[in-house]
Amino acid sequence: MSKLTKFFKNPEVFLRDYLIKKYPLSFDEQKHDIFEEEILITNDFKLHNIDINTCNEPIDVVITWVNNHDPKWIKKLEYYKKQQNINVINPISIDNARFENHGELFYVIKSIALFMPWIRNIFLVTDDQIPEFVLSNKNKVVIVDHNQIIDKAYLPTFNSHVIEAHLHNIPNLSENFIYFNDDVFVARKLPKSHFISGNNLTSLFLNRKNLDLILKKGVNTPTLSASLNSRQLLFKKYGKDINIPLVHTYIPLKKSYFNLAWSYFFEDISKFISNRFRANNDINLATFLVPWMMYLEGKSILARDICYYFNIRSASANTNYNILNHQNKNKRLPHSICANDFISQKSSFSYNKDDLTEFLKKFYK
Repeated sequence: MSKLTKFFKNPEVFLRDYLIKKYPLSFDEQKHDIFEEEILITNDFKLHNIDINTCNEPIDVVITWVNNHDPKWIKKLEYYKKQQNINVINPISIDNARFENHGELFYVIKSIALFMPWIRNIFLVTDDQIPEFVLSNKNKVVIVDHNQIIDKAYLPTFNSHVIEAHLHNIPNLSENFIYFNDDVFVARKLPKSHFISGNNLTSLFLNRKNLDLILKKGVNTPTLSASLNSRQLLFKKYGKDINIPLVHTYIPLKKSYFNLAWSYFFEDISKFISNRFRANNDINLATFLVPWMMYLEGKSILARDICYYFNIRSASANTNYNILNHQNKNKRLPHSICANDFISQKSSFSYNKDDLTEFLKKFYK
């Protein structure tokens, strides 16, 4: 059928196809066309099957988590906010959404158990907190308190960059491990080779964003500052100007490269780990510095991860829930989901805090 015939006979189909071609529908940060996702994933997995030397070494998962409804934790937070002088703390660093607990951790762990059964241990890093479901169920979860990995002089800390800088200190942590935030969920069965190849190279899941373009928008968040500071260290050490962040999903890492980062950049890291709250001199070890060090030293390779990333407080959240439920029915799911939570000054959308829980309950039933 010619384009002209198609336009007159089925104008709505013509316009749909034209717009999809001109503006591909994408829900992930690597900008894959939603209609091509299953083809890409299927063919990637075929390559994984060819990898006859599948990594036989154990792989652990590390999750950082806080229960912001815990009275003891709230008391500590309020005390140190007063000690710090709240007027000098970046408001984004103490945004309630940053600490908000929606009960999603249960589903993060459930998704790992369902779709990554080859994981050895799930280390849950907390501040003297244990989720009830961990106590009442037999699973692979090992609780790691902040005081087991961070010098007590820097505790308590409410700065995730500080916590992440010490992940390599987790007792009995495997050399190769996968870092999860508590808003990242596995959406389908994933082989070990999605994260690490048989020749011990980890996957680097890059975003399509650009730090310079983000900076030009005029909003320099503590997270962006930490990435920019890491970028400067990488340039100083390797002579490479890195301006691409990672996808908001799980991150394969090597414990030895955290030790190497501390060795290379001890002075710079030492200057920020006393920050109880995120600050402009933070360094982003787990989600920028270490992954890029591994790549620049030939220990990782660029890889695809289709992660549906959205803000649960945005007007587009319901669209993502609906699309994912539809994809689930048709067994055509992305690799992962990141249901981020932050308060945008541009958005006046009023969200229902139970929407995420209801979605997860249905999705992982």
